[in-house]
Amino acid sequence: MKRLIPFILLLSLITILAAGCGGSAGEELITPDMILADGVTHMAGLEGFEFSITQEGPIVFLDADEVVQFGSAVGHYVSPDKALTTVTITALGMLTEITVISLQEIQWASNPLSGVFMELPDTYLFKPTQYLDPTSGFFPSLGSGLADLVLVGEEELEEMPGLPLTHLTGTVPGEVILEVSKGLIDIESMAGDLWMDTATNEVHRVVLTDTSAAEGEASIWTFDFWSFGETIEISAP
Repeated sequence: MKRLIPFILLLSLITILAAGCGGSAGEELITPDMILADGVTHMAGLEGFEFSITQEGPIVFLDADEVVQFGSAVGHYVSPDKALTTVTITALGMLTEITVISLQEIQWASNPLSGVFMELPDTYLFKPTQYLDPTSGFFPSLGSGLADLVLVGEEELEEMPGLPLTHLTGTVPGEVILEVSKGLIDIESMAGDLWMDTATNEVHRVVLTDTSAAEGEASIWTFDFWSFGETIEISAP
C-alpha cells in the first residue's frame, strides 16, 4: 500500500497539469470569424466616423461617360445616410478636388471652378452613404463575404505607432465587392486584409487587393477609419 500512495499522488499531479494545459473547462476558443464579427458589428453600430479611400492601379472612372477619374476621398460619415466628403478627381486632364454632400439617396458636388453645388446623377458611382450603410454596406458585406480567414497576428501600422492591431486576412468574391461598391469596383476576386483593435473592436484599416490581375496591374483599395463615434452636422447645400 505504501508503494501505491506515491504512484497515486504522481498520477493526480499529471492529471492536474494536463487539465491546466488544456484550458478551463468550457472555455470558448476565439476564432478569426468571431474577431471579424465583433469588428463589423461594432463599426456598423457607430453613430459616425471619419474615413479615407485611396486607390492604386488601373484608372477607375466615376461616371458612365468615363470622363471623371477617381483619385482619393476623405470624409465624415454620419449614420445611417449622411456624408461630407472631399474627393480628388481628374477631369479633362485637370487634377482637382470637389466636395460631395450625400444625404439619403441624393448627392451634390461642388463645381471645381465656381464652387456652386449641383445634384449628381444616379449613375455617378461614388456613393459614401451606400458604401457605409449599417445594414447593407461595407462592414456587413465584409462580415458575410470575407472568407477563408486567417489570423496573421498583432501588428502596428506605420501611421499609428504604439497601437498593436489584430491583422486578419481572407478573400472576397467579386460579386460581394461589386455589390458593396455599388458598381465602382468590378473585379473577379480580391484579397482582403483588416486591422482592428480587439480591445475596442474598432476597425482602423481594410485593404482590398486584386488577385486576378497580372503583376503591376493589380488594383489596390485602402480604407482607413478614425474619429470613431463622432458626428458632425451635414445638411443640403
